[in-house]
Amino acid sequence: MVTNVCSLVVVFCFAMIVPVGNVWSAPPTLTNVFPAGGQRGTKVVVTCAGSFTWPVKVWSPGIDVTPSTESGKLDISIPADLAADRVWIRLYNSEGASSPFPFLIDALKELNEVEPNNRPRDAQVITDAEMIVNGALKEADVDCFAVKLEAGQTLVAAVDANTRLGSPMDAVLQIVSQAGIVIAENHDDLGLDPRLAFTAKTPGTYVARLFAFPAAPDASIRFNGGVKHIYRLTLTTGPYVTHSVPLSTSLNEPATVTAIGWNLPVEMKLDVAPLGGARIATYQEYEVQDELRRSSDTKIGFAFTPDFAVATRIRMTSHAVIANHLITDPKIALAIPVLSSVTGCLKSPRQVDRYTIPLEKGQQVLISVEARSLHLPLDPVLTLTSPDGKVLAEVDDKGSTRDAIIAHTAAQAGDYQLAVSDRFRQGGDRNWYLLTVRPEQPDFELSMTSDAIIVAPDKPAEVTLKVQRRGTTAESVGPITVQATELPEGVASTTVTSETTGATATEVKLTLSTTGSAFSGPVRIVGKAALPKEIERYARTPAKLGVNFQTIWLTVLEKQ
Repeated sequence: MVTNVCSLVVVFCFAMIVPVGNVWSAPPTLTNVFPAGGQRGTKVVVTCAGSFTWPVKVWSPGIDVTPSTESGKLDISIPADLAADRVWIRLYNSEGASSPFPFLIDALKELNEVEPNNRPRDAQVITDAEMIVNGALKEADVDCFAVKLEAGQTLVAAVDANTRLGSPMDAVLQIVSQAGIVIAENHDDLGLDPRLAFTAKTPGTYVARLFAFPAAPDASIRFNGGVKHIYRLTLTTGPYVTHSVPLSTSLNEPATVTAIGWNLPVEMKLDVAPLGGARIATYQEYEVQDELRRSSDTKIGFAFTPDFAVATRIRMTSHAVIANHLITDPKIALAIPVLSSVTGCLKSPRQVDRYTIPLEKGQQVLISVEARSLHLPLDPVLTLTSPDGKVLAEVDDKGSTRDAIIAHTAAQAGDYQLAVSDRFRQGGDRNWYLLTVRPEQPDFELSMTSDAIIVAPDKPAEVTLKVQRRGTTAESVGPITVQATELPEGVASTTVTSETTGATATEVKLTLSTTGSAFSGPVRIVGKAALPKEIERYARTPAKLGVNFQTIWLTVLEKQ
């Protein structure tokens, strides 16, 4: 239950973290906020759902947040130049912190859903054809929105719910006539979230209808809904970006990309910058480290203009990037060097793109093809062939992903052949992929089992970290020293070592203790290895909505 308190604590996200006074309350929880996003350059009032004693303090880099005098309400100001499509909101007090919850950033005007709108004839009228609707599906709910279109106009309808917000819904999106006849439909496009582009053949009013099934399937066959089933529905006849090419750019020099999507000008170019820029430097999102073995040095880039409905993310790498490659002659293979990325597209059914890579005898390489993990429809198959024509590996899905990776040690010198195809032999203008070839090098990853920790003067806290060494053998990386860093005054961290063998090779436990004042804020845990070369990596939090972070929230309790 939310309890009103007379005093009001005002916290701005760019203010320094300051010691927290003694407040007798449990740590807050945050299950969602509504609306779950806002337009750049505007102020938004959102309502928090969860368990908390009001007022709370708020940490959310990138946006300015002030707790309102009304319990559960936050006043949010979004910078007009914020180069991000998502930020995270965390509530905290002197006793602990909530898990962070995503808040989406877009460019279009916004309005909230108004019930009743369950049937096409009761559809909520959208008078502006460039709008984002913030809504929620109640139990077995159906939401309908009416849009007027001229003949030849293309309406883009896109739902953000499960993939970027974590709503437990598998949405279905339809375009129907006012009589309820289905004209167009999409189920899964951006993960479980639907997107479609519908071009009207005749002028009239068309209805975007939305309903959902459970994201985690169960034995029932029914529409699904609930308090956590929040969504954002984009309805626009203007430009809408789904992705950009090339799919990766260099970290070391400025780059431009070509926007891909619907209702776009021909060859529209966008400049790439690090996601969030300096505004979110302390809480940057990182791609999850999984079976695809992405380099720990990669970062997420971002490209947008204020006129676009949705911006685009791009991987930024420290290695060479080859301009997007479109096959003109399937008999000719493109030669690419080791330590490079190339963007390709299987435009035609049964198309196979071919490449050659020069390898020395004994050279160890990682070769990956990504599409599904980049929210593209291609289901890639990767085939590696030796210089003498022997098929060495053919990989479809790797682990839990639907993308492919091959780790290979060359048995002979020469030009090795790579072939990229689609599992179902499909092709099309959206079937882009990213092929990366890089040497297998010693490296390691640290992962935390939690994103928050509480330390009391009389009770040191223990942090468990998983250690994953990368390389041809388990001993490729020597001993790794691990300790917490950027700690407040009075808080100390033990230094532990992960040896190459034994129990600490895969897991270490770090202890934090305090003799200082109360504190709430982010800290980091760093691991360092000296052999075979100096490597430094920050521990990452558990994966959430396809990303993780390099900070952990520390609460230091005041001595009672």
